[in-house]
Amino acid sequence: MEDYDIDDLECPQCGHNTHSRECSELMCEDGGIDESEEDYLLPGTNVTTCHTCQGTGIERWCPNCGKDLTLYDFETDEEY
Repeated sequence: MEDYDIDDLECPQCGHNTHSRECSELMCEDGGIDESEEDYLLPGTNVTTCHTCQGTGIERWCPNCGKDLTLYDFETDEEY
């Protein structure tokens, strides 16, 4: 079974369909990593942006040209 989805979105660089999956970082939850989990009295007080998905919660890429599209906005055709 594949661990990614084939999207209907086309790569802006080569036109190939993109692939995506939920962030593969083990501690990532919706784009954030709770650094305070060791402190059970104050959970969620130290959440940092996940470096793998850049806070989006998903990873998106082009399998053809290899372009990382995690931070690409397909509506405006711009990377953010």
